[in-house]
Amino acid sequence: MQKAKWAGLSLLALLLSAPSAFASEPQIIEDHEPLVMRIIFDDCIGFIKKDIVPFRDLSLLPITTKGKDTLRARYTKSGPVYHLFSDRYVVAWGEDNQDRYCILLTSRPSDKPMMLGVKRAGFLKRLTKRADAVGMTENSLPEVFSPLYTTSWREPLDDGMSEMRMVVMPTGGQDDQKIVDAGLIMVVADVYSPEG
Repeated sequence: MQKAKWAGLSLLALLLSAPSAFASEPQIIEDHEPLVMRIIFDDCIGFIKKDIVPFRDLSLLPITTKGKDTLRARYTKSGPVYHLFSDRYVVAWGEDNQDRYCILLTSRPSDKPMMLGVKRAGFLKRLTKRADAVGMTENSLPEVFSPLYTTSWREPLDDGMSEMRMVVMPTGGQDDQKIVDAGLIMVVADVYSPEG
């Protein structure tokens, strides 16, 4: 069951970051890696582990129909859903009977600036070091940070009672691809009932 959920999360991430993402309009993307790391570790993992409301001092905007359509229906019913910065990004967080989740997705097409730029070289190593520090020591990583490959991390299953997993993938980039937009971030943890 756990492997099926993990595979499902990776497949969903892969489908949401189709290769056409890199065919977007040419633009200069600034390196905002500290912001990306903040969204992953402070906002999303802070919500998953400590119930801290995410994105508190960032620009949250009302969700549009197009933005809502970016998410699976279950994520639009179980918690807050907003645009982050512009109509380019959709964020959702909450808990349903399956998972506690914090998600950032790219809603395309959008002519708004890419705000989540990271230097592609070495990014997976830097992210993995941070993931290891919070207990997500198992990973599935390609050699390059690309929308063509799923990048995932997770906590090892110790007692079968907790597993946090994460997928981070780019959804756009500069023409030279040295800086890419980390526009897909999913952090999910299983929800268990006391009976089971």
